[in-house]
Amino acid sequence: MTDRILLVSEYFPPAIGGSSELLANIYTRLHGDVRVLTTVRSGVAEPPVDRAGIVRMRFPAGLGLLAPSALSDMSRLTRHVARLSSKRTVIYCGRALPEGSAAWLHCLATRTPYACWTHGEELPIAATSRELSWLLRRVHRRAAALIANSHNTARLLEALGNPAEKIHVVHPAVDAERFKPGLPQAGALRRRLARDDETVLLSVGRLQARKGHDLVLKALASLPRDAPRIRYIVTGSGDDLSRLRGLTSELGLNGQVDFVGVVPVDDLPAYYGAADVFVHPNRVEGEDFEGFGMVFLEAAASGTPVIGGRSGGVPEAIDEGKTGLLVGGTDAHELAAAITQLAASATLRAGFGTAARQRVLTHFTWSRAVKQVEEIDALIRRRFVPLARA
Repeated sequence: MTDRILLVSEYFPPAIGGSSELLANIYTRLHGDVRVLTTVRSGVAEPPVDRAGIVRMRFPAGLGLLAPSALSDMSRLTRHVARLSSKRTVIYCGRALPEGSAAWLHCLATRTPYACWTHGEELPIAATSRELSWLLRRVHRRAAALIANSHNTARLLEALGNPAEKIHVVHPAVDAERFKPGLPQAGALRRRLARDDETVLLSVGRLQARKGHDLVLKALASLPRDAPRIRYIVTGSGDDLSRLRGLTSELGLNGQVDFVGVVPVDDLPAYYGAADVFVHPNRVEGEDFEGFGMVFLEAAASGTPVIGGRSGGVPEAIDEGKTGLLVGGTDAHELAAAITQLAASATLRAGFGTAARQRVLTHFTWSRAVKQVEEIDALIRRRFVPLARA
């Protein structure tokens, strides 16, 4: 009987986001019988089914089991998991909740082994609810492996009582052929976005408080008149858009900040290439924080130096002082100093950019991530697959 890998994840293309990119780039590269169980997204054109069979269904709306329709939704997801599983299946869950709950329920009946990906920010969210905390502990306890996107996330898993030997760190990666310096379309885009005498700052991602867009605006407003001229390009959409637009006007920055909206995926490499500095001074915001930040790798592969926040898993994505700078994420003057340092020196930017791309080519390739997942899968099969349905 053929070994099968079943990925169960609400987040999978065409869904946009770091988790979706991470899982798609790994599981479409794995060899063998790979199936994907993911969600149906209304109003979004579905991609063609590739060699990994993709099954789509409506996923549970919540994370727990106690809401009125939650148990029936979870039962339906568990039945789909059962139909796609065999005696040689290992299930990989995009998150512990809700995907891991379905794998856990299936495992109770069949002993089918499963592993859960952890991206970081979902752990403190679960801690806010007694129900979710209870459920998370049981999903983790039964899991054959827990896969963390950073060492920071791994430490959070250990703090919850999970044994270190169960936790495996697999950093995200980036396609260095897609994101690379010297793209011809980047030059044309830069000429449209900014004047020759302007330093272009770029932020990419959802507009939410923890990303630190507001801190960039405050930093720009604090720069002295003789500072280098800055053009700040903000891509993406999100709940924070109206607040950020209002803050831009309040600070008198309308002439140097452009909110360009959601950028088509195919155009993103040109935006990184058109920028002089990528800036994302992330911070902890309530229970929300940056688990790793694939955008930093996309900028690095493009040869663009970065400024990131010193929180979550971001310090693992940036080699401080060599590929970029880290800031606290709450001090506008500290960020302004970092922006000025990079804006004032093309030599420093070039050195950081070259080192950043080399670091990506050495440590953050998809082939490296795929090999790590294959090793985890082999370990699970040696230890747990013979027990399934025994």
